[in-house]
Amino acid sequence: MNTLSEQETPAFQWHFLLVLLPFILGIYLADYRNLTDTAIYFFNFETILSVVFICFGRSRKWALLGLSFALGFWLQYFAQTNFTTQRQVAFSNDVIGHFDPQQIEVKGALQKLKGVFSYISAGKIRQMELLCYVKNAPSVQADYSYILRCKPERIVNDTYPGAFDQERYYQLQNVSHRVFCNAEDLFKYKRTEKSFFLRNLAAIKATISLDFTQALSPKAAVIARALILGERDGIDQELRSYFLATGSMHILAVSGMHIGLLILALLYILGWLSFCLTRKQALLLVVGIVWYYAILTGLSASVLRSVFMFSVLLLSQLTGKQMNQLNALFFSAFCLLLYDPLYLFDLGFQLSYLAMLGIYLYYEPIKNLVCFKWRQLQQLWEGCALGLAATLTTLPLSLYHFHLYPNYAQLACLCLMSLSSLILVVGMLFPLLNSLPLLDQLGNYTLELSIKWMLQIMQFFSHLPGALAEGFALPFWWVLLFWLASFGLFYSSKAKFNYYSKTLLLLCLVYMSFQRHELHHDRHISYLSKEQLLFLRNGNQAFAIGVRNETKNAFALQALSTYYNCQIKYLQLKKGKNNFHFKYTRVQITLRDHLRIKLKTKKQSDKMKVY
Repeated sequence: MNTLSEQETPAFQWHFLLVLLPFILGIYLADYRNLTDTAIYFFNFETILSVVFICFGRSRKWALLGLSFALGFWLQYFAQTNFTTQRQVAFSNDVIGHFDPQQIEVKGALQKLKGVFSYISAGKIRQMELLCYVKNAPSVQADYSYILRCKPERIVNDTYPGAFDQERYYQLQNVSHRVFCNAEDLFKYKRTEKSFFLRNLAAIKATISLDFTQALSPKAAVIARALILGERDGIDQELRSYFLATGSMHILAVSGMHIGLLILALLYILGWLSFCLTRKQALLLVVGIVWYYAILTGLSASVLRSVFMFSVLLLSQLTGKQMNQLNALFFSAFCLLLYDPLYLFDLGFQLSYLAMLGIYLYYEPIKNLVCFKWRQLQQLWEGCALGLAATLTTLPLSLYHFHLYPNYAQLACLCLMSLSSLILVVGMLFPLLNSLPLLDQLGNYTLELSIKWMLQIMQFFSHLPGALAEGFALPFWWVLLFWLASFGLFYSSKAKFNYYSKTLLLLCLVYMSFQRHELHHDRHISYLSKEQLLFLRNGNQAFAIGVRNETKNAFALQALSTYYNCQIKYLQLKKGKNNFHFKYTRVQITLRDHLRIKLKTKKQSDKMKVY
């Protein structure tokens, strides 16, 4: 492995990280889940102390770190003040208010609406961001306001293993409550005037979406709209399974991967024009094009984050210095967190920056491990090295959150990378190509064929045996140790520390395998009270016994199946007494006005856990 003496790139690029790390720690400590009165008192004292000591030359550096620490805490503290106040609101009865929808998504018979709900409480007009699910309603329009009668309920996480952290997900959107209502609870009130910019932005996006629908086959149009515009309403379960099994789910969310691939493709194309374009002009042109693409996709938060990050990285190259890349990465992260500290808790933000950090740290060392004489093989290996470098930093966090890993992800992404770049470039230029004679047919054919090939590649890999490895339930300390071992493996300056890094990495892999093996052969009996679902598992075989039909429990069943890596057979209860026999366990469930469960098991250790 390369040591620091051989790989000097990161040696002088870490000084901005010293500001970023205490800033991030301050944000984390101010989060409402960790916040205490003691922490507030401590940061009041720490802030005053840092301001005092910054006046002294000898202690100025430490005072700056202390101020960075305090700045992160107070930014997050004040950023979430409205949310924490809003989250404590409880509704005992129905309320009638004014609802202004901002985002509309169709999910079968349901319409998922996100908007601002204004209501009167204690003689005052109050507002809150509200998530509204409307059943069997006519199409809701974003340019209308509505009168809504509802009883909002606080969004609360499910507690069973593998459950989605929906509290955190919606906190990032400043949403603390949701409501389920019918069509008769929503009344159209009046047309609202949107800004000129938003109206034109929505019109451009709708026009491009219609162009895709008219020019391409139904399946290709769905994929094109998802990849180019981020509209995922047409993605069915079969297509989702293809993306999941090949580790390509990030393709469906327009974010860092799209911007990165687009930049690589544009730089490659502009490389052919080096006779008439200087390097500076090419970089500025690429920055302009990616901002145009951001506007094209609707200026979503994930796209804005990614475009800003890559813009800083590209513009940092205009100085001609090669040492600024890591610092530019840390600087862009600091700026984004300064703008909105809640970005720290967004998984897309974390994975985007970890992938870029992995590429900057590990790409060159991994690429230099093997050198091929044939140019084509060398280019193929460089593509693999790029994927491996990003995987070293993103894999531990992915296993921690999603509890699964696509075994053929590297091979699939290697095959899909060029196609994704081609689809993005052609899709972005699609409105222009569609308005030109002859080129419109060429653009349609190229986009249709590229999407068809992409689906065939994903279908091939997803049907291979062992496409998904599931059942990873790893603690966060394992993630930190894996990152530490990976960094030490490539950048240990002494053979002794390099040996320790290899040993630590090996122990991490052994622990991961042991944990998965134990989970695979473990027995588990649990009751999910909210879903009224009894879950019995023995190894990779499991039964789920519930009151509702299987489709209404699909989300919980999928989460349990992924977390425990097991096949679940669902049994629906009938009225009266129900008897079930499981290995070592006899279950009697009586379903009348209330649910009564009796367990008889040969093993005393098989106690039922209630979630």
